Order: sequence, then C-alpha cells, then structure tokens
Amino acid sequence: MDLLSNIVKAFSFPELVSQDGGRVDGFVIAIHLLMLLLFVGWIIYYFAALWKFRASNNPKADYRGVKTKTITNSIEGAVIVAELILVVVATYFWNLYVNKTDDFSDESVVRVTAEQFAWSARYPGADGKLGDQDKTLVSATNPFGLDKSDPDSEDDVEVLKSDIVVPMIKNEDGTHKSVTVDLTSKDVIHCFKVLPLRVCQDVIPGMRIPIHFRPTKVGRYQITCAQLCGDGHARMKGAVKVVDEAEWNEWYKVEKKKKNPAGEKAAAAVTTTGDDNA
Repeated sequence: MDLLSNIVKAFSFPELVSQDGGRVDGFVIAIHLLMLLLFVGWIIYYFAALWKFRASNNPKADYRGVKTKTITNSIEGAVIVAELILVVVATYFWNLYVNKTDDFSDESVVRVTAEQFAWSARYPGADGKLGDQDKTLVSATNPFGLDKSDPDSEDDVEVLKSDIVVPMIKNEDGTHKSVTVDLTSKDVIHCFKVLPLRVCQDVIPGMRIPIHFRPTKVGRYQITCAQLCGDGHARMKGAVKVVDEAEWNEWYKVEKKKKNPAGEKAAAAVTTTGDDNA
C-alpha cells in the first residue's frame, strides 16, 4: 500500500492555492485524456495494419499499393480534429488568465519586472495608478526604467529583488479578490511560473503581459523561471508571498513610508508649526 500511495503522490498535482486553479488542472487532465485516446487509436491502427498486411495473407507484394484515400483522409481528419480541440481549449484558458476580471482594479495591479537573475515588483501609490516604465530608461539610479515625466510614477512603491507580496482578500459573495500581475523584462525572455497558483507565463522584453489569479491561502510560494535565461538561470529564484488583508495593509503602509520618509517628515513639521501658531 505504501508503494501504491507513493506512486499516486508522485503523479498527483501539487498544492492548489488559487480559486481558478482547478480549471487549469482540468485542462491538463483533458489534454492527457486526449493524448491517451490518440495513443490507443494509433495502437489499434498499428495492429490492424499488421494483421491486414501480414505475409501469410499477402504472399506476393503488390507494388501498385492502395488505390483509395480512405486511410489517408481518416488520418488527416483525426490530426485536424485533435489540433482544433487543442487550439480551442488553449484559447479559452488564455482568455481566462489574460482578460480583465469582473472585479479588476488598478490598485490591485503589481508590475513584476524580471532581470538576470532576480524578480522585482512595483505597486501603485496613493493615486492607485502605476507610472509608465521603459527598459531603455533603465540605469543604476533608475532600476525599473521609470518615466520621470509621468506623475503617476512619483508615489509608486518599489520592492527590489525581494518577495512579491500580494493580498488574500475575500469578497462578500465568498469568492476571493483577483490580483493582477503585469509582467515585463529588462533583458531576455524569462518565465514567471508559480505552481501552487497555477500560473506560467513567458516574460518578454518590451512587452507588458498581464495575468491574474485569486489566492486562497496565505503562504510563501516559490517562483520558478521556466525559461533558460542565461548562465545564472538556476539561481533565479523568487517568491510570491500571500498575506491576509490586515498584514497586507500593514506591509503596504510601511513600504509607503520607506518610499517618501522626507515628505512625511516635512508634512509633520508643517502640521506641528501650524499647531504652535494656533
């Protein structure tokens, strides 16, 4: 029994912490069932061909071959049907993870930037909007390539080469709030893969590719770069840290203070001076 349970465990899905992740598991199962159906079909065809064209039934070779195209058309038809099924189902799941959700909000967007060999993140500031960034503007003093002329970028919260923190918030209807991750790269193609969240998306330089998920369990989940991106590819590790709403609010408050401590001190000084004059 131990051997059987270990085999089942080895072929089972990893932990699921995403509300819509079950659909991805269903997609994977559907593909495997389709491949199993094709495999069985080809095995039947193989043995049928061996039986039909065995040497005892055809002692003399017929160099004219088969005149009809029934078999050829059947094989081509099966291939076309299988390809159509894969395209239709894949398109459905692509739309599921790329199109905006019904509870989409600019404030829930996290801009994740990949580079050799780390992950960094930006969060909207008080205005709830992320400023523009361009990889041509990247420098030692501007690691995200922010467009300084865009006022929306002034209050953005930046987290360099650390855990990507996202909130787990439950809606009134019992569902979990969606988190959108806006992916981009500063150098080469990377791949943002977090198995428990059932997300896997190539990150391409010069493009912004959005994906979204609904986390259902707090925890720290490893990011795997599933695209060979250079000599340090194996060292490119990161994590998505899912926290509850209270911890998220506290973390976000602290990060905003780090962003502009001087501005807050100045505001506090102005308030104090005003009180003294009063």
